[in-house]
Amino acid sequence: MDLIKAFSRRALQGKVPEVNKKAIGTLADQSLEVGMTFQSMGVTREEAIAGKLDKVIWDAFFTHCENMFPPDTLFRLTRLREISDLRYPAEWNPAARLMKRKIIMHVGPTNSGKTHNALLKLQAAESGAYLSPLRLLAHEVFERMNDAGTPCNLITGEERRYAVTDAEGKPDAMAAKCVSCTVEMVDLNRRIDVAVVDEIQMLADPDRGWAWTHALLSLPAKEIHLCGEPTVVDLVKNICALTNEEVEVHRYDRLSKMEVMDDSIYGQLDKIQKGDCVVTFSRKNIFLLKKAIEASTGLRCAVAYGSLPPESRSTQAKLFNDPNSGYDVLVASDAIGMGLNLNIRRIIFEATEKFDGSVVRTLSLTQLKQIGGRAGRFGTEYAVGLATTLLQRDIPTLKRAMAAPMIDIKRAGIQPTAEMLQQFSIQMPGAPFSYVLKTFEMMSRNSGLFFLGLFRGMIASAEILDKIQMPVRERITFIAAPIQVRDPMVVEAALQLARAVSVGKPMSVDEVIKLPSLSVLEKNVKLELRVLESTHRVIMLYLWLSQRFGDVFKGGIESDASKRKVQCETLIERALVQQDSARIKKLQVKRERKAEAAEKDGSNSSTASDGDLINNDTDDIGRVDEGETEVHRPRRKSPARRRSV
Repeated sequence: MDLIKAFSRRALQGKVPEVNKKAIGTLADQSLEVGMTFQSMGVTREEAIAGKLDKVIWDAFFTHCENMFPPDTLFRLTRLREISDLRYPAEWNPAARLMKRKIIMHVGPTNSGKTHNALLKLQAAESGAYLSPLRLLAHEVFERMNDAGTPCNLITGEERRYAVTDAEGKPDAMAAKCVSCTVEMVDLNRRIDVAVVDEIQMLADPDRGWAWTHALLSLPAKEIHLCGEPTVVDLVKNICALTNEEVEVHRYDRLSKMEVMDDSIYGQLDKIQKGDCVVTFSRKNIFLLKKAIEASTGLRCAVAYGSLPPESRSTQAKLFNDPNSGYDVLVASDAIGMGLNLNIRRIIFEATEKFDGSVVRTLSLTQLKQIGGRAGRFGTEYAVGLATTLLQRDIPTLKRAMAAPMIDIKRAGIQPTAEMLQQFSIQMPGAPFSYVLKTFEMMSRNSGLFFLGLFRGMIASAEILDKIQMPVRERITFIAAPIQVRDPMVVEAALQLARAVSVGKPMSVDEVIKLPSLSVLEKNVKLELRVLESTHRVIMLYLWLSQRFGDVFKGGIESDASKRKVQCETLIERALVQQDSARIKKLQVKRERKAEAAEKDGSNSSTASDGDLINNDTDDIGRVDEGETEVHRPRRKSPARRRSV
């Protein structure tokens, strides 16, 4: 307590450099996301600082008082601080430092051809790897390479596919020239000629950015091609300065034109046309808008959103792109920002705000530009892309965002290695692993170029698994698994799977899920889309774990789990079709009744006034829950409410 009091007095007197006025200002700037203001983030400047100040104060307290601690306390704390020191990540992979690597950046907006040019280099290489942000993109490049005659393997968290087999017909993992993988799954020990890292600006992502940073620093490749936005050029150069590597930058212009319209559609859904994509930010709004648009226009809508399996999203995108499919409009979340090839005439933002889990806040410049930039595609009938909004009040925000220069990204995410976490845990015997992670987060130190990422999800997963006995190394693997902690079905499944690993008991996928057989398709049984989406997450979790705990869970292309995955995706597609059929049938009945009523009284049915989101002819089409008749737009929390939170 004497140390704490003495430190507090010095800090309040401005004698502790880490917590002086200038340092606090820097901390506030680091709290901002790219292209955001504190107001648009739904917090005050003071709240943003408070969220990071505990760690800063702890670091400063230890630094200023370490010589005053008792020897045994000092030894233990010093060891913990040494293990959690993340300031020198360039030293983590000596193999990459022994190589003379060439770093080439391909930067430009969406639809500029930057990734295409990088992939041509990969295709011509003797050995290489494509690092993808999404399973869908990894699949796409895997198929593209093999179709072009370049043997390519596929490695994602959930599956392995090999392009070459040996004389006995068994897969030969090392025979293919290249591999297409999700960025987290790249082999950092295999030396290759060319690597292509897609969406390099993702290294600033709070949850997954560490994977891009580790790839940039540790890939043992002679030539590394980084594809992404210009906002990350200076950061990449600064990171590569740590490794004494130069960066060559190729800049690209957009191939198709992009225009922001002066007017919104003034809330009139009947103004939506073929080729339009309406973007909203909740699953509920997606289906509500789909209903209302189909009722107002007679056009059919495909859907794409985050909790829909990637394979189903791809199918919906193909329906939208196919001019003969009958699906003319896409209603989507920000899941369309990357990974889907879409032929969009016009992007219509239902709102320029999004609920982030705690508050409703304005979308960042990066989000608005990336989503709006999906309109228009070079070489198609929509060579000029358009962007607008549902309501006129959002047009100024969209115009400012699309016209504003991109703000450079200053810091990259980083994550400790499994070895670091294991060593740290050894210093805290008996402590719950979630507490170990929280302590690591508090004690870790970063340079100004990096921030500690992913720990929110890891800590949440660790808390779920704390009561299950499991070796630390296996626990570290488990907390990296795709556990959706807000989905009760996934959480329950994760506990079942963790118990199986802890006792070494083999478990089949059918012991974890209950999935209707495909025979229900013939009987036209009503399917619950939400339940099927959760079931798909559980299957993907099982497949992910099967790649790490093969003696307990059975994965692979021919496994029951893979078959259940395909079965579940088929059922999800049917559930989406059922929703379409029910709406169309209901709408037809309603129109027939209106026509009969109009014929009897000899007058036309009245229509709603301009500006109504849903007119009288479709007065119940907006309903998701009983009594809900309009598009749901959550209110921004008041400043007083945010402070109380």
